[in-house]
Amino acid sequence: MISTLYKIGIISYFKNRNSLFWSFGFVLVWILIYAYGFPAPSGTYLKYTESTYISFILLFGISVSMASVVFYTVSMNLSIPYITRFDRVKSYEVSFSNILSSLTFSMVVGIFAIIFSLLIFRLRFSSVYIKNIYMLIFILIVISLFFTLLGLLFSYLLSLLNQVGSLKFISQIPMILTFILVLGLQIFRKPGPDLIYYSPFNAMFSIIIYSLTGKAGINYYHSGLNTNLLLISTLIWILSMVILVYVLEKLYETSGKRNQYTLEDIFK
Repeated sequence: MISTLYKIGIISYFKNRNSLFWSFGFVLVWILIYAYGFPAPSGTYLKYTESTYISFILLFGISVSMASVVFYTVSMNLSIPYITRFDRVKSYEVSFSNILSSLTFSMVVGIFAIIFSLLIFRLRFSSVYIKNIYMLIFILIVISLFFTLLGLLFSYLLSLLNQVGSLKFISQIPMILTFILVLGLQIFRKPGPDLIYYSPFNAMFSIIIYSLTGKAGINYYHSGLNTNLLLISTLIWILSMVILVYVLEKLYETSGKRNQYTLEDIFK
């Protein structure tokens, strides 16, 4: 059952024009804007500016794609409130298949953003480096998992509150938070490094910087952060969301919202 839902989820994500536009077209435009729309940096700021642009685009791009995933996991035929009405499908099966399909989708988006960013910034700055490719792949998986869990969290919460109709705004929250928290610390450079450890967005952002430059930090002014603490902070956030999703899933299972249908009725 999980494999069937996973295949349907993958097909629905990659065939949907809106999802493809926001995940690929939108990211492509931002990469070009950041590469050619601003003056080229010089001196010691060059490496940090390159990595900052790439990191911001990567994190922002995945958040945009996951905002789309949040919308489609609740409003389309793979939605929790729709599929779990059928007694042969458990909500944990929907959750697990959504995690797998969303991770796959986000990984493709992330790989696309990395490759395209490196190519464009190589042409623009003539020097782009990746110090730790394994850490970059690892944090890409972590970011994808983070936004997938965030999407499931919103899905269950809205389903329990019967507020699925408000999802058009709610689905943009991951993107809005990422934009505000990441860009905010780029503009206001005075916050102490401790604030970065508490923010999952900026912690992941800093780890990407570490993967590219060898120094963890959201910019030149915060380049001495502890990578292990950043990883621990991010994993604690993910573990917390796993627990919250599990609790909400159990609440949904016992909420009495399930009707008696057969699974075949879903995909007629």
